[in-house]
Amino acid sequence: MRITEQIEIDAPPTDVWAVVSDLTTHTTWRPALVEFRQVSEGPLVVGSRIREVLRWRGRDVELDDVVTAIEPERLFALRGAWSGAEFELELRLEPTASGTRVTMDWPLRPKSLLLRLAAPFLGGTMRRSTVEELEHLKAYVEGRGSSR
Repeated sequence: MRITEQIEIDAPPTDVWAVVSDLTTHTTWRPALVEFRQVSEGPLVVGSRIREVLRWRGRDVELDDVVTAIEPERLFALRGAWSGAEFELELRLEPTASGTRVTMDWPLRPKSLLLRLAAPFLGGTMRRSTVEELEHLKAYVEGRGSSR
């Protein structure tokens, strides 16, 4: 299963990048997140490890992520897993005439039989969750004011 959604944010890529690359903001604009923090030492770079805890259907799901790409003002990507599935997440930023287009793209590969069977039914929920995260990102970035 793959979820890909986009949103236009009325702010330049530098402002959007400042939020996306600041891990302390993720629990603000990603509503399902309970925790999102770097657990490896040093600056945030490719190979950095992130601990992610999200609340899904009343349960906390713990994920171990690794940063797979960082291109300032263009791309932030992770690969992660939990017992039921593996995923990759890309947040791509593209300048537009009025600000920034953000694309969230994440393929999900179920590992458990239960999740493989449930995946077709969960697609709508996961898509809505992705749209909600992007809408929160837009509100958060635009609410902070732009550097323009």
